[in-house]
Amino acid sequence: MNPVPFLWLAAVVGFLLLEASTFSMTSVWFAVGAAAALLTCLFTDSFRAQALVFIVVSILCLLAFRPLAAKLRQKTTPTNGDRNLGREATVLTTVTADLPGRVRLDGVDWNARCATPGDILTPGQRCRVTELHSTLLIVEPVLTESRRA
Repeated sequence: MNPVPFLWLAAVVGFLLLEASTFSMTSVWFAVGAAAALLTCLFTDSFRAQALVFIVVSILCLLAFRPLAAKLRQKTTPTNGDRNLGREATVLTTVTADLPGRVRLDGVDWNARCATPGDILTPGQRCRVTELHSTLLIVEPVLTESRRA
């Protein structure tokens, strides 16, 4: 029995598993090429012909569908909340990494949590926004240097 069809079947499965683990729309074209080569096994026993079908079909699929896949790939859209990153807010209630509190940023009150475990922000203290998770700000204390005369 000819082992070549099993090689192409293994290639199809391998490329599909690779695609499923990355979702990068690159190895799926090679899976289609390997499937075409597997079908070619029905018509010829020539490995060269099968390999040629694999290469040609893979390249054609890549050239034809890669631009379409790039258009369909979702791009991250910046939100209005992203403009708050790096800005300073005033602590309204005690904020820790474990216990969310409240901060005020541009007159709007937000839920907030400290970025670093062990940090404790007290009311009136200034903090800087490092991340945004929906309506929760992740903040860190603003370090100020004390002047010595």
